[in-house]
Amino acid sequence: MNKIPPVQKCPRCENAEFRRWSLPHPLILHWILNPALAFNEIVLGQRLPKTQLICKSCDGPLLERSYVPCPSCGAMHLGRLHSGKQAFGNWRGIACPACKEEIPCIWNIFSLLILLLTSPFWAPLYYVYFRGKPLRPMFQTENGKSPALKPVTKRKWILLGSIWGGLMWLFLSLLPALNGKGDARSWTAAILGIPLWTCGGILWGFGMWFFMGRAAGKRNPI
Repeated sequence: MNKIPPVQKCPRCENAEFRRWSLPHPLILHWILNPALAFNEIVLGQRLPKTQLICKSCDGPLLERSYVPCPSCGAMHLGRLHSGKQAFGNWRGIACPACKEEIPCIWNIFSLLILLLTSPFWAPLYYVYFRGKPLRPMFQTENGKSPALKPVTKRKWILLGSIWGGLMWLFLSLLPALNGKGDARSWTAAILGIPLWTCGGILWGFGMWFFMGRAAGKRNPI
């Protein structure tokens, strides 16, 4: 069952008007085509659902009006719940907290290429220990209800962006320099990468807040 039920209602306002994020939406294409996001999938285990629905009637930040529909039971899960701590470590995918069935996710094409090239190393372990085991739910319920949410401030978005930039520098600049055994070019690239990845992480965090976290309400066109 991979089809979204024909009628979906916003859990907050019970309106049925949504803006749909799925292919070929530009933000979904960005996740698929951006090589840097392979890091998020392969290393951090962050997966993006194939479909998200943005309520057109509710006010508030876009992130708080974004829902992930379950194609199996029709439950509507707040998309923000997938952007917290539970967003990481989901290398195999995510499941619906209500019915435990899989919620389809997309793959970055560079992640698929890396997985293909490294399959002799991870495939045997996957088929022996992990294949067929239940997927991790989007979030853990509290007494049968969704957990309470704390507001995501601009400061927190920029902090998350800075952490992301630091991790990118570590894996893409510092580790190659260490493996280069003192190669001058590698260390020069690593040093130059500090301000570049710092600025890139801050800009990424600010951009995420601007499009997802600020209280633009129904005026947000994305």
